[in-house]
Amino acid sequence: MRRKFLLGISLLAFAAAGAGSAIAADIAARPVGAPPPMVPPLVPEWAGFYIGINGGGGWARTDFESQSFFTDTFLGTTSSSILHIPPNARGSGGIFGFQAGHNWQWGPVVGGLEIDFDGASIKDSSTFFFPDSLNTTFSQETKIDELASARARLGYLIFPTWLLYGTAGLGWAHMRFNNTETFVSRIETFESSSSTFANQFGWVVGVGLEWQFIPHWLLRGEWLHYDFGRNTIVDQAGVFSNFDAINARTTVDVARAALSYKF
Repeated sequence: MRRKFLLGISLLAFAAAGAGSAIAADIAARPVGAPPPMVPPLVPEWAGFYIGINGGGGWARTDFESQSFFTDTFLGTTSSSILHIPPNARGSGGIFGFQAGHNWQWGPVVGGLEIDFDGASIKDSSTFFFPDSLNTTFSQETKIDELASARARLGYLIFPTWLLYGTAGLGWAHMRFNNTETFVSRIETFESSSSTFANQFGWVVGVGLEWQFIPHWLLRGEWLHYDFGRNTIVDQAGVFSNFDAINARTTVDVARAALSYKF
């Protein structure tokens, strides 16, 4: 009887051991779950329409060159022709305005189109004296009171929220030219003046750095260079001049900050 009891206990022990091995094998055979998919880093959205304001300063340079000679007539006599070339002029002033545009994005590359308009107060002037028969003094003042441009932009995201870009396009400026001529004779002093307004067209290039500091809000700093080519200024109020024309070439550099909201 005792032998049978011990044999039964042995059989139960073997059965338990076999069941444990089967459970362990079943656990080891189960496949390990796949790791969670990799989530790419979030890149801020730069595409879309935006509008904003800007402000800064401008520096202008006007280079003069003579196109013709003065022929001065006074008291029935004609002086010899004299070449009049004013000295080059430089000036500066402030600007303030708005910009609007649209961006398209291809991964880290961002391109777009933009227009802007600024009111300005950029002035330069030059005065020179020449010892002709009338001891004439000539003054030329140029004031830029409006600036605008239509440009393309192309940039690269050096960081997800920082865009480094270049820009180029067409530039426009509204200018006022004030001419003053003073003539001193043995009898008295005469003065004539005239103002000429002109719309000047040219090209503009620049670079900038823009920061998307919170979603939808963009802050930038940029530099723009305008070149309006060579233009002819005619003094139509010259009392003592049969003809007076001067070529002027004006360039403007603008440094400004801009804040935009992107929809």
